[in-house]
Amino acid sequence: MRKYLLFLVLVLISVDSINSTRSILFRKFNIEIVNQLKFHKKLKVHCKCKNYYFPITYLNIGESFKFKFIIYPKTLYWCNLWQGPNYKHHVVFDAFLANVYFIDHTCSGIDPNVCRWTAKEQGVYVHDTLGEFFMYGWKPTNQREITPVNAPTTEFDPYI
Repeated sequence: MRKYLLFLVLVLISVDSINSTRSILFRKFNIEIVNQLKFHKKLKVHCKCKNYYFPITYLNIGESFKFKFIIYPKTLYWCNLWQGPNYKHHVVFDAFLANVYFIDHTCSGIDPNVCRWTAKEQGVYVHDTLGEFFMYGWKPTNQREITPVNAPTTEFDPYI
């Protein structure tokens, strides 16, 4: 009898953890990255997931880069941002993780199913229902990664 009771408890715990994860799985979700840098600086954006590299995009002030996806188990998107005009400052961060805590606490913005990141002079901020929060600071870029000032507005480079 004790074995059956233990088995039943384990099944109930498993079902509860599946239900809490399933609520986020297969939902449509959006990531938006906004350039709010000063002094007419462009923002170089390159986001990736395990199987796909988005083209490198250059954003003027006030412009945004957006993409949509469906949440699958282990979904992870990360982004590299470079601050113009000489792209000497860089940050890389996880733009989306497929877990309840990340969605409910990091990306709990005013718009449902949108994780909005903003690049500013101090670093990268995320928006949630309480406002805008600083998440990552800029780091100096290694000289090999610097892109020329007159770079095209969009390019595809799978090696970055």
